[in-house]
Amino acid sequence: MDPAWPHREEVFVLDLPVAMASLETGRLALLSYLQPFDLGARLINRVEVVLEELVSNVVRHAQDAGNLTIEAERTGPAILLAVEDDGAAFNPLGVPEPPLFDSLGDAMLGGQGIPLIKRLSQSVRYERREARNRIVALIAG
Repeated sequence: MDPAWPHREEVFVLDLPVAMASLETGRLALLSYLQPFDLGARLINRVEVVLEELVSNVVRHAQDAGNLTIEAERTGPAILLAVEDDGAAFNPLGVPEPPLFDSLGDAMLGGQGIPLIKRLSQSVRYERREARNRIVALIAG
């Protein structure tokens, strides 16, 4: 666990296999964890979108990954969300963003997830630690 990550019982941690079914399993478990906090619909939607993008990126693109971990914690009016995988080292935040487009016909397929995560989050960072990739996003409503 990240030394900067709060070490409290209220932290949500879920280990899952790298599989598309883990997206829905993780989403439902995270929503159950967040439910008692009575967060606004906008924040919940942002958390769901960021989680979906992070987990689906691991499932689709993480080379040699077999396990992923979802962590979350409420920090005041925001949610700290982390997704970690045991795949080959890769920093998706270092990939150039695709060009802007004026119409859907001009849009490049793929590559829109990380820019979306950045827009929906107050901050996003990547770490490589103990042979694991970790993306941490701070999401506010």
